[in-house]
Amino acid sequence: MIAAVASPIRWCRLLGAATLALFMVAAFTPAANILDAWLGIPPRIEPAEAIVVLGAGGDTLGDGLPNDTSLRRAIRAVVLYRQGLAPLLVFSGSPAEVEGRVETARELGVPSEAVLRAPGSNTTRDEAVRIGGLLRRMGVRKILLVTEAEHMIRARRLFERAGLDPLPATVGDRGGTELSPEGRLDQVRDICGELLARLYYRVAGYL
Repeated sequence: MIAAVASPIRWCRLLGAATLALFMVAAFTPAANILDAWLGIPPRIEPAEAIVVLGAGGDTLGDGLPNDTSLRRAIRAVVLYRQGLAPLLVFSGSPAEVEGRVETARELGVPSEAVLRAPGSNTTRDEAVRIGGLLRRMGVRKILLVTEAEHMIRARRLFERAGLDPLPATVGDRGGTELSPEGRLDQVRDICGELLARLYYRVAGYL
């Protein structure tokens, strides 16, 4: 009886020790940076027919601007546009997020006729299907795809399956740049979320 009680306690202690060890490795070693660089994909920037900016899963802030991740993607796209790499910007995301991005682009000098709204998608697969169909009808195939490096592999494959030729225009490629424990823990959270998403998409047959 005593052994039976001790066994669960022992396993709980081992689990706690393993959790603590993983926390220490994630927060205080370069392991997260190395894994992030391995999972990501380098940018390939060249002229295209459109720049597609994926939604960041958030609405606007109180001042009407997109949230931090969404704004970084939008600004990356505007920079590519102003470099003359494509004549069309396509903003995806929630309706409020899209409008916030459109306003940001307008303030940064992008004309209204160069912006295409594609709101209403809830997942990356939804975005690929919706935007892929929209751009194919316009005769557009080659796009610069704007999202984070760890998200790019899954997103690019989905847009390829949607009939487009996506070039990775990555945002926020942290690589080995995260040095604070908080930043590395955020990095691990993002990596775990992306790995789970890739697993789900593979099981569902989307990739």
